[in-house]
Amino acid sequence: MNTVDIPPRSRMKTWAYTVFIIAFLCLWLSGMTAGLMAGACRNDRYEGEKKLRFCNISLTAAAWMRLLPVERTKRSIIHLERGIALAQMGRNDEAIAAFKTALQDAREKRGSWEKRLHQRMVALKDPHALPLWVSVVQAAE
Repeated sequence: MNTVDIPPRSRMKTWAYTVFIIAFLCLWLSGMTAGLMAGACRNDRYEGEKKLRFCNISLTAAAWMRLLPVERTKRSIIHLERGIALAQMGRNDEAIAAFKTALQDAREKRGSWEKRLHQRMVALKDPHALPLWVSVVQAAE
């Protein structure tokens, strides 16, 4: 039986490609999961516990993205939606904490991020979440 000797340099190249592909797939999969769950989190069709589950999965899958300031700012809407879900469930203290995080993240970058959060809350007209949001905004000023 003939055996083929693979040079050490070729083996190293194969390992490097393998590591690169695995790392890429992990990052891609977490980004896709975060994006899909963020879409469900922002959907008004879901409320309470189901909405909270989608928001938590999105934030967990995208945890590595918070290293980038622009991504932290972008995820402020997910924290806002998470706060809405918590308020709908009557978990006011946790909702306030989520709203504070959303506001802090939105203020990190220049642009209309904070304005988008305000527009979302006004359009929602949720009797549980809106007063909590207003209290957080007033406390932050």
